[in-house]
Amino acid sequence: MKALLLLTWLGSVADFTEPDSVLRQIGVRAHTGFIIPHAADLKEISRSRPVGIELTYSRMAITQEAYERCNCFARIGGYINYVAFNNPPELGRTIGLGGFFEPLINYRKPLYFSVRATAGLAYLTRVYNAETNPRNTFFSHPLSGLLALSFKTHLRLTPRVHAELGANYNHISNGGTRQPNRGMNFPTVSVGVTYHPDQTSFPDARHWARPALSRRFVKRVLVFGSIRTVPQTALFPEKAEPLWGLTATAGYRVSRLSAFTGGLEFADDGYTREQLRRENRDVDHRRMALLGGYELWLGRYVFSTHLGYNAYQPSQSRSERVFQRYQLLYTLQDRWILGVGLKAILNTAEGFDVRAGVRF
Repeated sequence: MKALLLLTWLGSVADFTEPDSVLRQIGVRAHTGFIIPHAADLKEISRSRPVGIELTYSRMAITQEAYERCNCFARIGGYINYVAFNNPPELGRTIGLGGFFEPLINYRKPLYFSVRATAGLAYLTRVYNAETNPRNTFFSHPLSGLLALSFKTHLRLTPRVHAELGANYNHISNGGTRQPNRGMNFPTVSVGVTYHPDQTSFPDARHWARPALSRRFVKRVLVFGSIRTVPQTALFPEKAEPLWGLTATAGYRVSRLSAFTGGLEFADDGYTREQLRRENRDVDHRRMALLGGYELWLGRYVFSTHLGYNAYQPSQSRSERVFQRYQLLYTLQDRWILGVGLKAILNTAEGFDVRAGVRF
């Protein structure tokens, strides 16, 4: 989660813009929604409706250099929020903060739109406890991560005051670092107001010359790492174990926005090693996977979706060999890469990791 916030910060400081080329925004919005029960035993505890409030501050550079970072004008900022799940004994409340990246669509019109990606931390007042709170298997750690994706409609009421209506998909999880960690998915509808202290008109990006796509073949090597916690049992204590690995991918950019890539992923999983030790199984805990899929390129940002197959994985059954690998990457100086990854098996997130590497 911290790495996602780092990506947002990098986007905001990647170039130095003049003060009159940066617009500021201050926003407030209210949320209401529902909890998705993604398992039969979660239906009863998911009947409550979350409500919340959020405050935001953001900045948006309107220079050509800023535009070329993502082929868009984007607000980059931070938020603080408060959400009550309307089930105080079991789900409690959450207080959070973090960052967001929000590209604008149709930004020169009175009615415009935006898509916002949010990442932050959430402090939870009620988490799983086998004796006092056994039904809350959504959360097991008071400090967890929050990810959200939003689509918003904005209306300029005055040059400085804009109203908004948003649809938001929110996810709270500890990324598999502690179990149980089924995570909570709760969509919300939001209404709010944004105040714009600065009055500066947008330049017309259609008149700017776009740099040619000089390199269609792409290659990169990344190292990644994370920590997962093996849960306590009657015989063994809770134990945090590291996971590290290496990913090598190559592919072809069919356009400025799209690329198809494939590669190899090696992982040394301490979580699996500890599980095998507890089961007295003398099996290799390492694995090697084949990857293939699609990538969306937005300037310095790359969102990668790969389907993976563990060609070498002695410790797991065949049903667990296929997985999804998601990556959000940011390029520095057209060579160095920072990012985060998520591995999922069907609809279950196995864990987040931090990534760094080089592009050739």
